[in-house]
Amino acid sequence: MQPINTEGKIGYSSSADFGPNDILYMLKDLPDACCVFKVLTDPFGTVKDMLFLFANEKYARLVGIPTAELIGSTYYSVVKNQDEDWIKFSYQAAILRQSSINRTYNSQFDKWFEFWAVPVYQKGFCAFIIHDVTADKHNEDYHRYQSNTSNVLIECAKAMSTSDFSKGIRRCLRRIGQNIDADRVYVIRHKDSRIEQMYEWISPNTADLPSKKIFEEYDLLEIFTRQLAGKNVFYLNDTAAIAEKNPELYGKFLAGKCARYMVAALKDKNENIGFLVADNYSLETQMNVEEVMETVAIFIAALIKNQELTNELMYLGGHDALTGLGNRYALNQMLLVISETTDSVGVCYTDINGLKAINDEMGHEEGDKLIVSMSNLFAGIFKRKNCFRVGGDEFVAVVPGISEEAFIKLVEKLRDKSKKITMAIGYSWAHSCCDVRKLIRNADEAMYNDKAQYYGDHERRQSGQ
Repeated sequence: MQPINTEGKIGYSSSADFGPNDILYMLKDLPDACCVFKVLTDPFGTVKDMLFLFANEKYARLVGIPTAELIGSTYYSVVKNQDEDWIKFSYQAAILRQSSINRTYNSQFDKWFEFWAVPVYQKGFCAFIIHDVTADKHNEDYHRYQSNTSNVLIECAKAMSTSDFSKGIRRCLRRIGQNIDADRVYVIRHKDSRIEQMYEWISPNTADLPSKKIFEEYDLLEIFTRQLAGKNVFYLNDTAAIAEKNPELYGKFLAGKCARYMVAALKDKNENIGFLVADNYSLETQMNVEEVMETVAIFIAALIKNQELTNELMYLGGHDALTGLGNRYALNQMLLVISETTDSVGVCYTDINGLKAINDEMGHEEGDKLIVSMSNLFAGIFKRKNCFRVGGDEFVAVVPGISEEAFIKLVEKLRDKSKKITMAIGYSWAHSCCDVRKLIRNADEAMYNDKAQYYGDHERRQSGQ
């Protein structure tokens, strides 16, 4: 057998003898607070107190008692800021011989501690090691806040990812309201100090909160603007502050109903276009509510402007720029819808007589004025939604769900009111919309016949016949 080479190795004997004083000396230099107890039990084995056998200087400084006073004294007799859980954990460690780790908040020091209760020596003895984890706890809280905040923002972004604008806004408001435990979250879109639109989510069983009517009556938009003072977010955690300047508003609509609110500005570049508001949100929410409100306000403002641009483009795509009436595209879309129904329908086709002469003699500006006047007259009789400009001076009205008698009365009304604007008129009516395009052709032909008769009569009058 080859001899074992022990050169360069650290010698170690498993039988090394460490006495109690050696162990206590090691504990004395621990970087954390440490103490050793003998548990004191009643005849039934219930732990009633703990006797200090050892305490290092770090523990003595922590509790503010010299080690000489601690050692030999009981826990309850000397420690003022007691943690009742220590008795439970001392029983587990000293009697059951089970280690445990726990984290607790000490209100006296405003610190978080993590302590380990471990069995030592023999049954009935245990040690506690206390580590200050305040910095770790704050770091964990910060990351939890940031994580919760990010998760809510992601939820809101997903909620708004829909082609249904109103549905997306309301889903987003619900996400905010539920996460910050608010009574109501709402969006106000305003223009020139006037509320154009209001979207809201209200928690079930919520008391009455200020309505759109109250906003306008007490000019809450101006109040919000003044409170924001150019900032992106403002919060008022006690609405009683409003009572001094506006006692009626507070007494009637806020007291007992709206204790606090947070408002975030909706901005398009530097222009304020509205507000995102949360009423009665929780003060215990584990997230950055201010950041949520400010970021979602940016989302919503962009969404509103995009929707308004989309609506404008859709309007321009389906309406005549000069008169505001529907164009040929809008007419075709309407015909696609009503041709599937069995409703009765009336069609009136009209054309301005003598428009070319007016354009040539007086200029196109005067001709445009005549076209606008004609469109207003036409829309006033057949309703704007049923009227379309399909050519330079040609207009058509398609009126579904009307009786023949009622429709003819409208046509005659148009003739009676067209004294100042001479026009050719043709019309047709049917019991069903299924062949509405044929009715339009018939009305168009009737209009051209009427126009031919007008120019024929006009030429005869000019020639003296």
